[in-house]
Amino acid sequence: KSMGQIQGALVGIAMVLSAVFVPMAFFGGSTGAIYRQFSITIVSAMALSVLVALILTPALCATMLKPIAKGDHGEGKKGFFGWFNRMFEKSTHHYTDSVGGILRSTGRYLVLYLIIVVGMAYLFVRLPSSFLPDEDQGVFMTMVQLPAGATQERTQKVLNEVTHYYLTKEKNNVESV
Repeated sequence: KSMGQIQGALVGIAMVLSAVFVPMAFFGGSTGAIYRQFSITIVSAMALSVLVALILTPALCATMLKPIAKGDHGEGKKGFFGWFNRMFEKSTHHYTDSVGGILRSTGRYLVLYLIIVVGMAYLFVRLPSSFLPDEDQGVFMTMVQLPAGATQERTQKVLNEVTHYYLTKEKNNVESV
């Protein structure tokens, strides 16, 4: 029953992420070279994760998680497992009591939520919005090194080839050389 409820969400998330990251694998130029491996890795990992969630996890859960009647899972156990069961039961009661307290005093927690939202909005406005610092002028340098004793004509020929490469193969990413 639970798989039927989340199956659509898993497939939907997989489709949205694929629609975003698969086109990145086909970017041209130096941008494509940077993002190609990243996008293929994200899509592959996400697809494998969705397949495991849809196929293997339900089978594993059906095999391992058998229903156990209340009181039959070892409250009387001693040692580590008895201690673990007692602590788990205690934390479960603490959690349910905490959620009950929050639901009884919703006004206080709504104010706390609004304070958090206002703080996030303040930080959103105050923090820089770019991954690149303001000092970035969009300029890069290329160093060409020839063997010792290379003539000036040979050096100029290599520089002309590099310039030609940037102006033809990277023309969408380069304004001038």
